[in-house]
Parts: sequence; structure tokens; C-alpha cells
Amino acid sequence: MNAVATLIAMLPFLFAIYLVNAAERERSVRVLVYLYLLLLNGLIAVIGLFSLAGAALFASDDFANALQQQNPGLDVAQFRAARLDLAGALLMLATLLAMLALLPPVRRLAARLLPLRADSMVHTAALSLTATALGLNLFQMVALAPMLLAATATEQGIEQLQRLGGVSYLDVLVFPLLTFVIAALLGVGLYVRRTQAEAFERLGLAPLTVPQLGAAAGLTIALLGMAIFTERAWQALDPESLRRVGGLSKALMGNFTGLSGALAVGVAAAIGEETFFRGAYQPRMGIVLTSLLFTSFHVQYGITPATLLVFVMSVVLGILRQRTSLTMCILVHFLYNFTSVLVAS
Repeated sequence: MNAVATLIAMLPFLFAIYLVNAAERERSVRVLVYLYLLLLNGLIAVIGLFSLAGAALFASDDFANALQQQNPGLDVAQFRAARLDLAGALLMLATLLAMLALLPPVRRLAARLLPLRADSMVHTAALSLTATALGLNLFQMVALAPMLLAATATEQGIEQLQRLGGVSYLDVLVFPLLTFVIAALLGVGLYVRRTQAEAFERLGLAPLTVPQLGAAAGLTIALLGMAIFTERAWQALDPESLRRVGGLSKALMGNFTGLSGALAVGVAAAIGEETFFRGAYQPRMGIVLTSLLFTSFHVQYGITPATLLVFVMSVVLGILRQRTSLTMCILVHFLYNFTSVLVAS
């Protein structure tokens, strides 16, 4: 069900990417693109409004007492820590920025800072949808992460999350693998603006050489060392936070253990995320913005030391993409995830 819901939720964004590529060839479609992006962001802004209303509801003592009576074991105080008001405000601000990105002066300003063209509908939509995606990811972090982490305060809470079921193999097949690959192929205009060969060249797919295989192994070892250092520093600075995030991660990703789990996570994340972020997105948006967007998709547990690790790894992969190929990025990402899951198992 999670996979189906994710795919349905992503369809409006995938359609937007297809539509803007069609607009590059048919100028008459551009008006429809503007209207569609305005409508999409307007509907998302409504979610922000509902979040603000929900914040007021959770602040009510009567509602909290009623919730406590219905769920005696629930720690309502922890759930009140979820900043629905801040989440709603951030989402509304992001959708406003997404709409402003459609204005020619804003696009021309962005073109001075980023390797994009102000007259391109694809680049305009990418800029607009970036703001939308950042807003949605921050909304999820601020609104949902505190509630999920609240459930990890006790071992019983972690066990309850595990019983509810975490991420399945079908989930990772749909997101990140299927969704990101489709978004990347649509984004580079496969069969709309480019042939298959042109699309693969634009993404940066290229054969690997023997020296590159050795370099990929060495870089993977360095990234794993960075991850170990980050975890030990985190343990020294805030062991309780590490315990809770670890418990939540185990509850959600506990299905992925052993060789099969390592292969599933390694293949899905490496191919899906790298094809979209380093293949389709980075050449037009640059390493820094790509890394910020990439990191925002990994803040489901809130801002932690691991967040900085993800950002630094994204920058490293971004530089690797510039100097080698997308294929190298996929290989390093796969080796890192595969080894991490296997060792954790």
C-alpha cells in the first residue's frame, strides 16, 4: 500500500516533467505549463493551511485529553512537539517561491547563479519544482519526524512500530528506483526531445574502465570511514538521539538485512537517486543545489549529524560526476549502501 500511495502521489510531478518537455517543442503548451504548476503549488499550499489548523487543534487541552483517553499509552506531550504550525508555514513559503520562480525576472536572476537557461521551460519548471520538493521534504521532517521519534522513546514503542510494518521491497522498487528513474528520463526528454542514445549521453552513462573500478573501491572505503567517524562523534555528543534514530531506522528498514536486503537497498538507491540527482538534475542546477535537494530527501529523521554526512557525500558524488561519469556515481553509491546494510546486518 505504501508503494501504491507513493506512486500516486508522484504522478502529478511526473506529469509536470513530461509537460514541460513537450512545451520545449510546442510553444503553445507553455501557457498550460504555467497554469498547471500554479495549480499544483496552490493545492500543496492548502496542505500548509490544514497543517496550521491542525497545530491549533493539537494545542487544545480538550483535544489532548480526549486523545489521551482513547489511547492511554500515548504520550501526547511528545506528539505536541511536532511543529505543525512551522511545517505549514514552511510549506506555504516554499510554494510561494515555486510560483515566483515562474516569473521571468526571477528566472533571469537564477540563470546568473546556476547553469540553466532563463528561456527554457524545462529549466524553469526544474527551478519551480525544486522549491516545491524542498518544501514538502521540510514539511515531512518538521511535522512527522518528532512524532515518529516519540514512538522510539521506549523499547515497547520500537516494537510497536515494527509490528505495524516498515519499508518493504516493493516500496524501494517504486521509490527511489522506479520513480526517480522515470523522473530522470522524462526530465532529459527521452522520446520527446531526445533519442535514447542522446538521453543516455545527457545523463552521463559511460562504460567503466579498470582504473575507475579501483578508484570506486577506494572512494567507497573513504566514505565508509567518514560514516564510522560521524557515528562515533554522534555517539559521543548525543547518544540518546543516536539510539532513537537507530531504533526508528531499525523499525522502518528492518526488513532489509543480509545479502538480499543489501542488494535491494544498494541497487534501488544507487540507480534511482544517482540517475535523477547526478544524471538529470546536477548538470543544470549545480552541485550545491543538487546536494541540498538530495539531502532534503534524507531528513525523515530530522536534522542530525547524519544529515551533514549525507550532504558531504552528495558533494563528493557531484564532483565525481563532473570528473568521470554517472556510471561511476552509481557504482560508488551502490558499494557504499551495499556494504553499510551488510555490515549492519
